[in-house]
Amino acid sequence: SFYPLQTFTKAVPVDFKVIPICIEADYEEDLFLLQKLANGLSDKVVSISSNQRQALHLAAVFVSNFTNHLYHIGNEICEANGISFDLLKPLIQETAHKIQNNTPLSAQTGPAKRNDDGTMAKHQKLLQQNNYEAIYSLLSESIKNTYGQKL
Repeated sequence: SFYPLQTFTKAVPVDFKVIPICIEADYEEDLFLLQKLANGLSDKVVSISSNQRQALHLAAVFVSNFTNHLYHIGNEICEANGISFDLLKPLIQETAHKIQNNTPLSAQTGPAKRNDDGTMAKHQKLLQQNNYEAIYSLLSESIKNTYGQKL
């Protein structure tokens, strides 16, 4: 298996040197060939097991696909209220920047982490007219469960 861990978009150039490439093989000689090919493309080559590759893909869905869907929801909320989504882009950039030097656990902010039930109730009321309230509640509850003992 030759698994570059990246999302790809047509007509968007990719710098493979910074993209992790995960490799997996049943035979040592195959692993050697994959290693040689991957090292020619990327500075970050990792040999992983099949179970690790599946878990990594699942984690990638959370941090990429689900995050992008949350951006979509944020965009819809902005559009429904006559607000430009562009106002959120510096926040998105700062959030992505923080994760470069901090763990996700230490970078978490927001009303669920603060256990601010008043703000969360206001947010949930605003979401009652669409199906996003369930997503908000589930994510907020997960954050509260993660940080609840640390407040």
